[in-house]
Amino acid sequence: MGLLNAAQQEQWKTHGYFSLPGELGPETVQELTRWVEEVASWSIPKEPGLHHTEDIDGEERLARSEDFDPYHAGLSAFMRDGVIARVLEELFGEPAVLFKEKINFKYPGGGGFAPHQDAPAYRFIDHHISCMVPIDPSTIESGCLYFAPGYDEGLLPNAAGRIDETWLSGARWEPLEAMPGDLVFFDSYAPHKSGTNGSKAPRRLMYLTYNSASKGDFRETYYADKRSELRTEGQEGASGHVRISINDDFLGKPVTERTQPR
Repeated sequence: MGLLNAAQQEQWKTHGYFSLPGELGPETVQELTRWVEEVASWSIPKEPGLHHTEDIDGEERLARSEDFDPYHAGLSAFMRDGVIARVLEELFGEPAVLFKEKINFKYPGGGGFAPHQDAPAYRFIDHHISCMVPIDPSTIESGCLYFAPGYDEGLLPNAAGRIDETWLSGARWEPLEAMPGDLVFFDSYAPHKSGTNGSKAPRRLMYLTYNSASKGDFRETYYADKRSELRTEGQEGASGHVRISINDDFLGKPVTERTQPR
C-alpha cells in the first residue's frame, strides 16, 4: 500500500477505516463546494438526480442528493480519477467501479444516523468501500461519524440495517472528525453512526461508494432498484423516520403537510 503509511495500513486492517488528512488542495475543495451547490440547486425541481428532504423545526430542508454522476461532468471525473481511484486500487487489489454517490447535507438541526453498517443497503455485491469527502468541517458538534470495532465480524445482527442492541451494548465508539481537504475511506462492514448537527452551519459530506471492477458495474441497477422500492414502500420507515436509504437508519423527521417549504 504505497499511498498509505504504516499507521493507516494498521488502522485499515484492524478497524476497516482510515483518513488521509489534507489530501485535496484548497482549489479542489473550492471547486467541489461549487459543484455540490449546483447539485443542491437541482433539488428544487427535484431533478436531475434523486433528492431527499427532512423536516427541521417545521421547515423542509434538503437531506441528501444522489444519482448525480450522469449529469455532472466535473464530479464524475473527480469520482473516477486521481487519488481516490489510486487508493481504492490498492485497497481492492484491482481497479474500482463506482457503485453509488451521494451528498448528505445535514443542515443545522439535521438528523444523524443510527448505528449501522452499509453492507445491508448495498445490494447486488457483497463488499464495497466508500470514500467520504468533507465539504464542510465534520466535527463532534456538527454531527461527525463515529466508528466502532467489529467490521471483521462480517454482517452484524440488525433490523432494517440498524445494528441490534445486543451487539451495541459492548460497542466502543470513537469520533472521526474531518476537515475539507481530508479523505476518509471505510469498509461497508465498518459499524458507524452520526449525531444531529448541533452547530450553526451545514455539515455537507460527499460519500462515494465503489466495488472491485471484477464484480461488475451495478450502479444503474442499484438506482433503479432503490427508486422502485421507495415508490412501492414509501419514504417513511417503520421507525417513523424519513427513509432515504434501503436501510431504515436515518434519524431525520419526515416531511408532512404541516411542514413549510424553504
